[in-house]
Amino acid sequence: MASEESERGVGEAVVDRTALPGVDESDASAMTEADIAAVDVRERAVSYRDLLAAGVDADTATALRREFSLPYSTRFGEGIEDRSADVSGLQDGEREWVAASASDWEEMGVPEYDPVEREPADIWADRDRPTPVTAVPGVGPDDADRLADVGVTSVRQLSFASANTVADLLDVNVLAVRTWRFQARELAD
Repeated sequence: MASEESERGVGEAVVDRTALPGVDESDASAMTEADIAAVDVRERAVSYRDLLAAGVDADTATALRREFSLPYSTRFGEGIEDRSADVSGLQDGEREWVAASASDWEEMGVPEYDPVEREPADIWADRDRPTPVTAVPGVGPDDADRLADVGVTSVRQLSFASANTVADLLDVNVLAVRTWRFQARELAD
């Protein structure tokens, strides 16, 4: 852009603001006047609000914000109450919640979190422990004992079992076993 060269002088780098997608000459002029370079947008050194304040078209500023993941604003207030006022899209109840979260939780009557101390091995053992077949709707303790006799002791095993084979081994209706298997698959997901 010749006008930028004359403004910057000989030997200074030319800043091409139109190198950004969707930036026309009008938006480039606004960015030039506000001293916002394309590299500032690419490196997220400016915010959506900075672009609007510079006079960039709102649609262009929105497109740049999305393209380069620009922050909405770089001028948040000092405390969380000020920040909640600057964030758009919050409803009144949400603003009140954010403002309340800046206060002391004990004053609000929120009990302190006191986790139960457990060994990591115990936590992993719980996760690795298979879910018993009695978790499947319709499978009672007697059914679970009979399934265990044929080698099916977990929901996962039941979800992959052959309904015909299990029905034959237990001498039950194959539709009942298919129903158990279907429900086991639902639980296994």
